[in-house]
Amino acid sequence: MGRAPTFWSEENTKLIQENFVVVSLSVLEYDRTDAVGQFLRDSGMRLKRLEGSLWCVTASGKILESHLAVENGKERFKPDFDLPKALEKFKALPEAERAPGAVKVGEMGVVDAQRAGLTPPAGTLILKLYFRSFMRDGNQLRYLTGKDLWYDEQGERTETDPGMTAPQAQPDHMWLTEAECKSLMRENPRLGDKFPLPAGIADRLVRRHLNPKSARGHNDALDRRSIRAAELSLTVEAVSADKVRLRLDGNAKLGQEPVAEVLAGKRACIDKWGYEPKLLGFLEYDPQKQLFTRFEVVALGDQFGRLGLIVGASRPGCQPLGITFELVPGVQPADRVPPGGVSTAQQYFDQSGPGQ
Repeated sequence: MGRAPTFWSEENTKLIQENFVVVSLSVLEYDRTDAVGQFLRDSGMRLKRLEGSLWCVTASGKILESHLAVENGKERFKPDFDLPKALEKFKALPEAERAPGAVKVGEMGVVDAQRAGLTPPAGTLILKLYFRSFMRDGNQLRYLTGKDLWYDEQGERTETDPGMTAPQAQPDHMWLTEAECKSLMRENPRLGDKFPLPAGIADRLVRRHLNPKSARGHNDALDRRSIRAAELSLTVEAVSADKVRLRLDGNAKLGQEPVAEVLAGKRACIDKWGYEPKLLGFLEYDPQKQLFTRFEVVALGDQFGRLGLIVGASRPGCQPLGITFELVPGVQPADRVPPGGVSTAQQYFDQSGPGQ
């Protein structure tokens, strides 16, 4: 339900906390070869599309409520989800089906290796990312509204759903291995030293984490043909016994170049995309503890074309897209969520992975 914040009212949140066990699933779970996949298929839940849908299901697999409706043999998603109704249906079940311990959950058994939960390896540095799309308003920037999201080139059809999360920041994560972190620091750093960001880190940052299609959902890495140019460097700005500060500078040209009409802001582009961010960041390293205590980067540049999972929707002209990177301790479960679009089947740290 990421696209419908109106669902997350105080009333519904309280109802969920007191009466439901929350589980987040992706479309990849449906084809699992283990007990999880079998439960989903046996229950009749449909997870074939990325629709942000909700399902209320008992521990035995009985569906109480869902967004999916079938009319005249065709599936559609209902605009509303009645959470109190789902709870009423559960309370109406026979005691033998809903009493504590009534349903015996068996052993998990062998986990599908292709779908096992991905966790950050020991020593991984975790960066929290936020994508946010803006609109120009004179010499200032403002947040998006539904009217800024066009489904055609001329803006005759715009997004009117008040539940869309267009103004909200889209989170993601970037991981750096312990070895990669060490590669960021040169031996005996000297003030003014400048060197390229290590190739593997630069490749992942550009192709996975500057991907504008991730602004509204997870995506795979960009293929290398989509990288028209990219340059990232580090400069030593300060050196002391307890701190080394590095400055990150860079820029990238991704996707296509806008045609004249799009560049002039006269229409939206539906069938192509492009993004040209500039990057600025600061990293601080503690030589005594041999770890980074600060890792902050901002990417900001003009983007045109569709915004990720907002199907067919684009902003008119070339509009700003910002991405922030910030170091997090990684102790909270939410900070340990894998980078978007990544599973054990996709080698996140492998430079020769998807997107050749």
